[in-house]
Amino acid sequence: MTSETKDEGRLLEQLLDEKTTNGEIIPLTAAEPVMIAAPMTRQPLEWAFTARIWTEDVQRRKDRPWSIMAKAIHGHGVPTITLDPDSTPQEIACQVVLKGYWHGYIGADSPALARAIAAAYPKPVQRIQRQTHAPTTELAASMLLEQLIHPGFDPAQGAEPTRRYVRRKASIVVMEHRKQEAPDCYPWTHVGISERRYYKLLPLFADKVNGRYDYDHDDVIARMKAHLEQRDQQREVRTAALELLRSRGFSEAAARKWLQRHKPEQAIHAWPRGQRPAERA
Repeated sequence: MTSETKDEGRLLEQLLDEKTTNGEIIPLTAAEPVMIAAPMTRQPLEWAFTARIWTEDVQRRKDRPWSIMAKAIHGHGVPTITLDPDSTPQEIACQVVLKGYWHGYIGADSPALARAIAAAYPKPVQRIQRQTHAPTTELAASMLLEQLIHPGFDPAQGAEPTRRYVRRKASIVVMEHRKQEAPDCYPWTHVGISERRYYKLLPLFADKVNGRYDYDHDDVIARMKAHLEQRDQQREVRTAALELLRSRGFSEAAARKWLQRHKPEQAIHAWPRGQRPAERA
């Protein structure tokens, strides 16, 4: 490799420097293998898909986090296929299909996506089909595909972490289905708020014991309802006070500033300077 070597988008690791006969130093480097796939039905080729191959021997340096590596990899548009001794041909093919979809070679309506996922990860797909009562395997695979549209894992960790990531996404599909089928079994539905807001409010009403919240569900739900009702009442009072101030001649900014310094209940006696009924008289 020299300064004139064309940038192919592959990751290079310098091994040693070798001197030529004229004294020039040329660094010898190791490059990752690259797979090239292209349709052979036309000549010349209309397009070619390339992907870098990472085996379990790939060890990313600790000073190169994935947030930095991802920019370089996606900047060149060369996706990564991870392999280990347990990788099946179906898993490898599924990775190629998914990477082709993520990089725009395959459309979202292609039936190859669901079929590839069903063949590569049969157990997670079967679990989804069994738990959600999906009529076909492809439909269950499509539900899993929805979770994989925007991947959030580091491929440099290897093929096994990728399998765990898929299994976790399958669990999310099943959990979301259960929420839709039996919404009353979740505490946040009794309060009338979202799951995310429920867990944001939970630290106000329960304490953690050994990393888990220990509380009585009925007591927490009753207290949380009272808290939310009080917040709603305060919001209604503040809105009414703001409307009253504006009707008396306060500008929007002045009314909000007044409410920052006074209680909303005091707005009934508030007037802009020089505009009190007694002053006008």
